[in-house]
Amino acid sequence: MKTQRSAWRRPVRVTAAVFGAGLLSLTLSGAAGAQSKALPPPPQVKGLDFLLGSFECAYTPPPGGSPSVTYTKTRRALGGHYYDTEVRIEPGSLRGFASYGWNPVEGTFISQYHDDWGSSANYVSPGWKDGHLVFTGRLLQVITPSATGKAPGVWMDIQEDYHLLGRGHFTSVQTFTLPSGVTLQGTSDCRRA
Repeated sequence: MKTQRSAWRRPVRVTAAVFGAGLLSLTLSGAAGAQSKALPPPPQVKGLDFLLGSFECAYTPPPGGSPSVTYTKTRRALGGHYYDTEVRIEPGSLRGFASYGWNPVEGTFISQYHDDWGSSANYVSPGWKDGHLVFTGRLLQVITPSATGKAPGVWMDIQEDYHLLGRGHFTSVQTFTLPSGVTLQGTSDCRRA
């Protein structure tokens, strides 16, 4: 008579994901025991306070583009550790979402962006220098949106340079570098609404 091997006797491979999840679980349980209240946000995140509130931004596009207006509304999230921004671009009613925060491991500001066309981006910034907060990263820009779940797009390098002009007033200069090496630049002039 044949006997079947039990499934639990088979060798099991421990993957990095499983190991990482276990390590995270141990870390979180240790942190919970050591800390009885929520961790306050890092002081560096205050460097993003200029984004808080509602803004209307007049956008001057690169040559050949059409001017637009961007409306943003930014709030604190996760106990002030992150700032979440709702974005609406007119004409066209493009809707997006950006999240900003501080990376305590690498000592940088971080940002992620997503919109309802399917475009997405990740940015980092070393922090304020000479009155400018410059984020750099990669943007996957959907060219022609489609409800089919498939659309053409292009990866490009992007730099976004924030400059404060006064209370409730800042500019953002976006420099896009296409795969061909062509560089385009647009400017948003943002005022508190």
